[in-house]
Amino acid sequence: MRYWALDIIACIYDKNHPLELIVFNEEKEDIKVEDIPIPYCRSYCGYLRENIRSDKKYPCIDCLKIEIVEGIVYCKRCLHWYPIKNGILIMLPDNKRNRRSDLEFLERHKDKVPREILEKGKPFNLASG
Repeated sequence: MRYWALDIIACIYDKNHPLELIVFNEEKEDIKVEDIPIPYCRSYCGYLRENIRSDKKYPCIDCLKIEIVEGIVYCKRCLHWYPIKNGILIMLPDNKRNRRSDLEFLERHKDKVPREILEKGKPFNLASG
């Protein structure tokens, strides 16, 4: 996943935007991005975690070279969370999620995941198992 995805995604349950991002690990890639328009994002810069302003310069050239390998995206409003695994954001409806895999993911990263997600996150959390 790339930081710019936060500009275009919203919670699939309550349509809240922007979503919160916690990066567990990322990799910088050597790709050509010098010819892109700046700012690359239209309304929200996920890298800086702020709304785009016309009077500001943005680090798009650096940002676009970063791949988020593992992390979590979550909605502060409804507490739905979505894992990032192997660079892929997995935004599936609750009935398509794998309970065992999601709980293992939370357990493996519980020192980095916000307490509210560990205890009250949807569709699964460590408090309810």
